[in-house]
Amino acid sequence: MKASLTPFLNGTIRVHQPISGYRFNVDSVLLAGFSWVREGEKVLDLGTGSGILLLLLAHRHHPSTFMGIEIQPEMAEMAEQNLEENGWTGTGTILCDDFRGEGSVPANGFDLVVCNPPYFEVTRGKASPDPTRAVARQSVSASLLEVLQAGRRAMAPGGRFCLLCPALRLEDLLAMLPETGLYPRLIRMVKSSGDTPPYLALLQLRKTAALPCVSLPPLIIRDVDKRYTPEVSEWLGDGIPDENRFLCDAMLGKLAKYLRLLGYGAAYARVSRDDWLAAEAARTGEVLLTRDRFLLQACVRKGIRAADPGSDVPVEQLRVIRSTFGPFYRDRRPRCLMCNAPTYRVERGEALGKVPPYTYLTHRRFSACACCGTLTWEGSHLARFRKAILAAAEEDVP
Repeated sequence: MKASLTPFLNGTIRVHQPISGYRFNVDSVLLAGFSWVREGEKVLDLGTGSGILLLLLAHRHHPSTFMGIEIQPEMAEMAEQNLEENGWTGTGTILCDDFRGEGSVPANGFDLVVCNPPYFEVTRGKASPDPTRAVARQSVSASLLEVLQAGRRAMAPGGRFCLLCPALRLEDLLAMLPETGLYPRLIRMVKSSGDTPPYLALLQLRKTAALPCVSLPPLIIRDVDKRYTPEVSEWLGDGIPDENRFLCDAMLGKLAKYLRLLGYGAAYARVSRDDWLAAEAARTGEVLLTRDRFLLQACVRKGIRAADPGSDVPVEQLRVIRSTFGPFYRDRRPRCLMCNAPTYRVERGEALGKVPPYTYLTHRRFSACACCGTLTWEGSHLARFRKAILAAAEEDVP
């Protein structure tokens, strides 16, 4: 199979993919942006193709391990080549197998399962003469029901299964879920522009029915000037990232939560080695926060941005961070304290029946985590807490 090497995300990812046949497109970027990975999670991609989804997720997050399974030998070999090309052979694995088999991947073994499944049943439309494109676009090797069943087998009990489908097939997919034992947790419709109907649906599925389904605001691809919207632009590597994003070591868990509350990305490595922390900070550009002086010295030698918060008290640590990296901005939306994921403002009606009745009656603004779907509201206690943290952090450092 003839292949080309495509630099992506301003050259931070290099992807071997077929010259002819199925090549990845913006759908993979949208699914990767929707599928948030918590630090240290295990990720599986069903029908990985060239491995682009895994590369995007590994680039943006801190998974402990990830695996792709691909039925086509040529594509599986290309995915392995892409892991090597991008330095992920020690973290990622590619299996050439049929994920419909119950023993193909470890059961209940993954925190996050992702899949960009075939859009159309094999009986619908004209099949592509190219076999790789036909497998990717039509259910030649697996039906949508089989994709859902495989995803459920692979998910850990509290895991998440993220996938996309054409908006016109959303009702069909939702109708299949009772047969699979999966339940929708998050749905986000995708629109080409603000004045067009949705053409795609992004979904997160769970194994439990106890969590209500939350509809996130639509994802708009392009603005009125036909440019990518800021969210999509950032996912494509063209947006302006936060001036400072942080990676906190295992001793700074409360500091990570405070930073998230203030709206700053703060990854938290609960279990990690010093060499891994330094390598991840160098790879992502995050500022490594640690009290380990030997690790700090190693970062200085290697030119990696790192800082010692200078205290064991979180508020005092914030003062040091503020004096080192600049002021905290007060208008940032809090990130999820558990997931470090962004939160999206949702319609008030979306919270009806999903939050306590008194809370719904007394609040007007609700937000949902892009990863776990938890609904939060802007109560006076949160406002006071944020104000107190900012006020304390802005005091002069002794």
